[in-house]
Amino acid sequence: MIYVISKGINPILTEHGYPKLAIKIGIDFGKNHVVRYGSDKLAHVDILGAPISIAAKIMGHAKPNDILIGNDVYERIHPSLKNLFKEVNWTRDQWNYLDKQTGEPYRVFSTTLSTSF
Repeated sequence: MIYVISKGINPILTEHGYPKLAIKIGIDFGKNHVVRYGSDKLAHVDILGAPISIAAKIMGHAKPNDILIGNDVYERIHPSLKNLFKEVNWTRDQWNYLDKQTGEPYRVFSTTLSTSF
């Protein structure tokens, strides 16, 4: 997706005088539930769970072209990728979600697309 936007879509937008697209990505890891609700003909599908909720909240803090990942993702990525990410230090007012295992603020890490991909 990043490649398609930067190499395919943005050059066309620039050529026609439109601003470039930038994306924000928030990722977390864990068990979610896919649920279907509504009538059979008009059923909606949704994803529920703490990881999807945290990913959305993380993304809300991202700047354009940032990838923010939760600690549960950071702990699982290859060691060679960890050096691309820096821990985000938010105040308690900015981020008050606690790690369910430690009770401490849930750690979030950031990288910028232009410098890492």
